[in-house]
Amino acid sequence: MTLQRQIIQIVEIDIERCSLTYGNAPCTAVLGTSGVRKCYNTFFTCQDTPNFTTSTETLRFAENVDGLPRNERIYPALAGRVTTNPTKINLSGVSDKSGPLGKRARVTVKLRDFENSDIWFDRYQSERIDGTAQTDEGGYNPLNRGTFLAKFRRRFPYYVGRPLRVLEGEVGQTLASMRTRNYVITEWNGPDAAGNVTIVAKDILDLADNKKALCPATSVGQLPNDIDESELAVFDLVAGVGDDYDASGRASIGSEVVTFTRSVDTITLTARGLDGTDAANHSEGDLFQQAYRVEGIALADVAYDILVNFADIDPSFITLVNWQDEGERWLAGFDLTTTITKPTGVAKLLGELAQLGVVFWWDDVAQEIKMRANRPLDLGETAPGISDSKTFIEKTIAVQGLDDSRLSRVLFWHGQLDVSKSATDGNNFRRVAVPIDASAEGANEYNQTQVLEVFSRWLGDGNDSVALPAAQRLLNRYRDTPQEISFTYDNKDAGIIDLAQPVEVTSRVISDDTGNSLPSQMQVTSVEEIVASHRLRATAETYQFDGRYGFITENSRSDYAASTDDEKAKGTYIVDEGTLVFGDGSGPYLMF
Repeated sequence: MTLQRQIIQIVEIDIERCSLTYGNAPCTAVLGTSGVRKCYNTFFTCQDTPNFTTSTETLRFAENVDGLPRNERIYPALAGRVTTNPTKINLSGVSDKSGPLGKRARVTVKLRDFENSDIWFDRYQSERIDGTAQTDEGGYNPLNRGTFLAKFRRRFPYYVGRPLRVLEGEVGQTLASMRTRNYVITEWNGPDAAGNVTIVAKDILDLADNKKALCPATSVGQLPNDIDESELAVFDLVAGVGDDYDASGRASIGSEVVTFTRSVDTITLTARGLDGTDAANHSEGDLFQQAYRVEGIALADVAYDILVNFADIDPSFITLVNWQDEGERWLAGFDLTTTITKPTGVAKLLGELAQLGVVFWWDDVAQEIKMRANRPLDLGETAPGISDSKTFIEKTIAVQGLDDSRLSRVLFWHGQLDVSKSATDGNNFRRVAVPIDASAEGANEYNQTQVLEVFSRWLGDGNDSVALPAAQRLLNRYRDTPQEISFTYDNKDAGIIDLAQPVEVTSRVISDDTGNSLPSQMQVTSVEEIVASHRLRATAETYQFDGRYGFITENSRSDYAASTDDEKAKGTYIVDEGTLVFGDGSGPYLMF
């Protein structure tokens, strides 16, 4: 007899508590003077906020079942399974049906409110009972006053953006050995009259949402007096405001870009009318806005800087060296230069970087933001095979054509004329790269033009060596209508079907012209667990990098016929210009 595994879920919420004791130094609160009752060691209830000393405590909730980990403080208030809407990545930012970073993963947690004595949460619980924790009334029993979640929401109203984790494992497992998925809280609704509470959380990249994270950060400094168009002025900001500015850098005043140096609150302008802008007269009270400037910086480093320093992403969630290795391998020479004069949403800026040929996504199990270039498989990298016979649960696979994503030409605008003006108007760019597939537009094929316009402010005055390959790679990948498959599979294959993972799909729903299944390279775009620890559903999109890609090799290497198979896999050889084939009948190498 086979025993069925009992799966349990535990929801963890981190909250910030003060580690001090009310009225004990350095806490200066005095009962009856600072407040009529002692605090609950949360910032909202604090009566000495300058001395609030942050510590992190974790609340845990689970269903009321047997087998929860012992010696752990877990409230049995979880009302059913946590539901998940999965991440869906937007490969290279091509699709206009989702945001620039795709659709964020979203989990919904339902709790049922309950009466509680506060003995675990309130450090002065016994003093509430005997009356020494308040001066406005005598003692009372906290168990008879309200419910736990209603009181918690009042005591800790600053829940948005706080960590929420979903732990999943089997009866008998410790918390540390359970699979953990990480999110941040975005909504808290309830409790309603029936005591129902709904918490919504999204993946970590939600912190980069355009409404939550801006780059550059908003400045508040103002000109204390008028300056004319030729003046390298020296002026003082309001005391203390200078700390919001770098020691030197670029800034905008109106539509003009300037450079400056700063000493405490004193600003010295060092150059005027930069980055295609005109020097102009400015008036007292005009905003002095710090600009975001990068010059010759690799794409991976720019993305890291924006996420960590402007979206407050914990750097432990990014393995920068992996990003840099990916960039050096596949985006060599993609060095970025731009000035961003006004606060702009971080998600928007990352979406612009994605159109240069990368995808960013949150791996909620590995607890990591990952980056992958729009590229073929690397040397030694294989795409796991998945198929009707080995992987897909019967009658769950479907295929659709993503006709709106097909491209026949790309207009890649670059070289912004004036950084203070539109970054999405071709009239404000000096160059455009336009790879065209005339055959795809011809009467014998699709017989129509399908255009993607890309506006890149990131290439300084213009850089054809980046714009042309970036545009051509987009066209190569989306030249033919991408196919998207969706399928359900068993948890045994969870390790090989990961988000953004290339896979080789063999299924009757994708056939050659004879009707045989046609093995096709695809890239996983979403993964969703639909039955906990048992069944998952995924989507994947055509991964069109057909052909043999080569890399520049050493001059001392033998010619093609005398080279080993390993050397042929790693290097590029020149094909006969007349036949365009090698002696073994194979075709030419493709340069990426």
